[in-house]
Amino acid sequence: MSTLHGEYRRHARTGIKTNVSIDLSVGNLDTKTLDVSERGMAIKKPARLSLETGQTVNIVFNSMTGKSVPARIVHVGGRHIGLQLEDIRFSEQDIEGIIRSAPWWQRLLVSTRRLFWKQARRSAVLVINSVLRQLVKALVRPTFIFAVYGNERDVSTYYTPRILKMIPPLIIGGFIRNGKRRGLMIGSKFLESELAQDSIKVRQFLQDLETEFPNIQKIALVGRMPNFVMKAGIPIAAPYVDGSMGTRYMIWDVARQMRALPDHQGENGIVVLGGAGRIGNKVCEDLAREFGTVIAFDPRYDQEEKISTPGGMILRTAKGSRLSDFKLFIGLTHHGDVIQELQPYLSPGSLIADDTHPSISPPVRAQLATSHIKVMKIVLSHEEFSTWPRMPAWNNRDIPGCLVEALVLQEQGDTNLDELDAFCQTAVKLGFKGKLVAPLED
Repeated sequence: MSTLHGEYRRHARTGIKTNVSIDLSVGNLDTKTLDVSERGMAIKKPARLSLETGQTVNIVFNSMTGKSVPARIVHVGGRHIGLQLEDIRFSEQDIEGIIRSAPWWQRLLVSTRRLFWKQARRSAVLVINSVLRQLVKALVRPTFIFAVYGNERDVSTYYTPRILKMIPPLIIGGFIRNGKRRGLMIGSKFLESELAQDSIKVRQFLQDLETEFPNIQKIALVGRMPNFVMKAGIPIAAPYVDGSMGTRYMIWDVARQMRALPDHQGENGIVVLGGAGRIGNKVCEDLAREFGTVIAFDPRYDQEEKISTPGGMILRTAKGSRLSDFKLFIGLTHHGDVIQELQPYLSPGSLIADDTHPSISPPVRAQLATSHIKVMKIVLSHEEFSTWPRMPAWNNRDIPGCLVEALVLQEQGDTNLDELDAFCQTAVKLGFKGKLVAPLED
């Protein structure tokens, strides 16, 4: 539904039309949904009701034994109202219940639409990576590669085991534009878990990249890939870029924005979840210059250690009890959902800026929200950047931090990668900006 508000379009839609009521102080006003997603809905605008953007109302699903959900109005159109759920999301069971409550022809339409888009995506992957592969490479003429991997959930969206046997070892997963430069997102056939456990598969992935793209200028390694490469005993040298400086710049920029938010002004401490990692260590040092105290939290620390820096103090710890005095968190753990284990230690009103790969999942975000803990995603943006199709859980205009270093180096090859300040100055000059965005649902 192209008419729906942009915030609502961030989430997968069902197209379900079912009877609901708007719970008002003077009684319930009957209407119907025009669409429903995990985090929002569009309803038919009642002719005799005046509502404004920003209001919160209760929506009652008449066909689900009066299930009531609070929702904030994010858009008021001529014929419809766009609503976003407040601090909750519909679970998969809720969505299926709403679908089951709809007439048979709507249920058939939903299942047909789901099947069509699943098969369309998979067919596109097969055709692009077989029949059209050489044509795509010739048309794009990439100067950089974003080397990525997926987990089982991600890859099942795009191909089946049968398709995997029919395409080359490297999977063309997307087209990237940054100004006048063009690149390709290239995926490994190996899952993240396989690359983490088997260095032979890591070497094979890199060898395949070098064989198929011998003249490429930059290859940016996604997420944990630099760790896998170093574990395999392979130095990260040109054309490979480990992306750490881009990630550090992104987090540095976003952390300052977090402290400027109305609910967090004056915060003099921040927690880095995953502070013992390759990038986490450096991030803690960077943030110590902006905050008086940085808690480097990581289960890998076997004892507490205080480190004094010219900018402030870093406390390395594995004690969850140290987290309760802070409200600002940077998520750098190896997997976003491990943060759920820390929920008992996090104070209501906390904000987690998520840069994990894979990100904190929708169910875990919903569980954190029950304790009034908010999760936002950390991204970089540039007015001339886009990807097609978008990456799972990413908007097509948002840039992962691990990619931006390659983009900066392509524009200004003499950028100093040893000093954060120098890299930040170059990134700012080139128009890259860190920002916090609402996470996508997939």
